[in-house]
Amino acid sequence: MAKATYVVKSTKDGGWAVLKEGKKSPESTHKKKDVAVRKGRSLAKKAKGTLKIKAKGGHIQAKRYYGD
Repeated sequence: MAKATYVVKSTKDGGWAVLKEGKKSPESTHKKKDVAVRKGRSLAKKAKGTLKIKAKGGHIQAKRYYGD
């Protein structure tokens, strides 16, 4: 079974969203990036998956792996 991947990325309104790859609607939205990263980390750890953190420009800034 494939592990879940969550992505933290900026939104059009200047906030940050935590999305599960393959889904269109976000798991959560936040005003601050650090809050979104904490939420994404929590979800990725529970799923033993991956967290991708994107910069405002859209490029991947960091990847974190929480699997076995």
